[in-house]
Amino acid sequence: MLSKLSEYPKTIATAVGAAGCVAAGLYLYTKSRTDEEFSLDECSAMPMKTSALKFPEITGADKANHFSSRQKKMKELPDEYFYIPKSKKEGDEKDKKSDDHCLENNPIQILKTKIAKVDHVRDYVKNLKWRENRFQRSMASRIDKGTPKGRIYGSYTNDNDVVLFDIVRGDKSKTEAMGFRRAGARKHICWDAKQVCACIVTCGGLCPGLNVVINEIVEVLYFEYGVDKIYGVKGGYRGLMKGGYGFTKLDPKAVCGINLQGGTILWSSRGGLSPNSSEAEVEEVFQKLDTIGCNMLFIIGGDGTHRGAYRLYQHAKKSHRKMCIAGVPKTIDNDLGVIDSSFGFNTAVEQATKAIFSAVTEATCNKPNGVGIVKLMGRHAGYIACHATLASRQVDMCLINEDPFLENNGPEAVGNYIEEAVSRKGHAVIVVAEGAGSTYLKKLRQKQAEEEHHENKKDASGNEALASPCEFLIDYLKKHFKSKGKPVTIKYHDPSYMIRSVPANASDNVLCVVLAQNAVHGAMAGYTGFTSGIVNNRSVMIPMPVIMATSPSFLNPKGRTCNMYLEYSRSLWPSDHDDDGYHPPVLKVEII
Repeated sequence: MLSKLSEYPKTIATAVGAAGCVAAGLYLYTKSRTDEEFSLDECSAMPMKTSALKFPEITGADKANHFSSRQKKMKELPDEYFYIPKSKKEGDEKDKKSDDHCLENNPIQILKTKIAKVDHVRDYVKNLKWRENRFQRSMASRIDKGTPKGRIYGSYTNDNDVVLFDIVRGDKSKTEAMGFRRAGARKHICWDAKQVCACIVTCGGLCPGLNVVINEIVEVLYFEYGVDKIYGVKGGYRGLMKGGYGFTKLDPKAVCGINLQGGTILWSSRGGLSPNSSEAEVEEVFQKLDTIGCNMLFIIGGDGTHRGAYRLYQHAKKSHRKMCIAGVPKTIDNDLGVIDSSFGFNTAVEQATKAIFSAVTEATCNKPNGVGIVKLMGRHAGYIACHATLASRQVDMCLINEDPFLENNGPEAVGNYIEEAVSRKGHAVIVVAEGAGSTYLKKLRQKQAEEEHHENKKDASGNEALASPCEFLIDYLKKHFKSKGKPVTIKYHDPSYMIRSVPANASDNVLCVVLAQNAVHGAMAGYTGFTSGIVNNRSVMIPMPVIMATSPSFLNPKGRTCNMYLEYSRSLWPSDHDDDGYHPPVLKVEII
């Protein structure tokens, strides 16, 4: 899928024919939470004997607010986030033609396109000096027949190129569409390399691929644009605050080989800058950046990091400062809106799948009645748990925050389900996202707090600490099996830190390179207040307000992805009296 990232077919936003081709031919499965979804009633893969299970019936405002898909959230954005280019009054002749497969009321006809606005420094800085974009120090600059100016790019991205967001069209689709400016190297840039002083900062939790992004930003700035002054901010936003960790000088030698390491050479931290930060705190950050003359800032982080970066952008714009602020979206939970996928997510799923295989081995080999429980990251969004379940094909039950299974059915349903799975197979495996059953456990904790007369615990950020669903389930399952007079052997796996601290795999490495390169290309062309992302498998620049307005995103419990993981939770094989012809393999052990 990522191999297509280097392809650059032109997308014309208002041309009906081209839009039709995009809609008809480019449906790509990413993190599905859109379209006509199957219901859990139609696609239940949980044929429990207990027939009284309840599945969520969410309608109206609650459904729109809590289980909004990325497309729904985008459609709810006000028009101020977009501009509407003029469209043709009449279509071309080829647009008017129709055949058996193209009726007059073409469902994929697009007459108006709203394009997300990406701000540019020319909006508030006058008399910019533009110059042709040429390779500066890369090998390509030396092989163009000895031209001292350096070779130009093989192809530039036109400022009018647009990538459509809502490419899935149907007979109920409107004739409007939304799009983003395509990312890539521009023919002209508004920066002199000698005047650029770039800074890179990594914020939030660790994620596979952070060092790859740092490496690529440095090398693109140095080799392709000839920038010498490149710094790294130590310790996230906290490094920019009073008494922070300061800066470190970066160049190709300093970042050589770091792509093979997990973590970040710049260190990371949470907090330090947020939408609630005072003007004095924001000014303090700029004073710190001014000590090295920074005028280009690359931030690598998630939802909160982008909100802090947007505060910096607003301050720079208000003071008419020539400064470009560009982001690279990072969230191991994969819960940022709009984008197809965040870097590091693919690696996280790969590592989580290994943990599941380990749990399968432990549950299978440890008797009597082996049960493996795997806790995976996902405080509010269960993407890692869900995708690892799909990848492993060995999970009997997957619990995520978006699906209120515990709230609707209680722990008794989990106990009965696992007991029956063990009785048929001899073992069972449960995957639990760290935020699963949060509503149920919160009520349980509040009740206990009232009885014991103490307050609920808070974490380091002041948020209410989540109760551990795995600890609760382990304790409950032991009691459940004991009440039935059956022994149980439970093996608990928590690979959280192993998952997020490993180096990025090959797929994520490529994604990191694409995102980092386009963040630099956009900033050097003068764009600011944007993040570099992949939408419908194409590189785009996404305005930070759009990321902020659509994040965090969640899995739809009635969507296609959730239906698929329910289908793979096939612990309950057909009973002898309900034989459909399928008989699972039985492991025969000969005791000598």
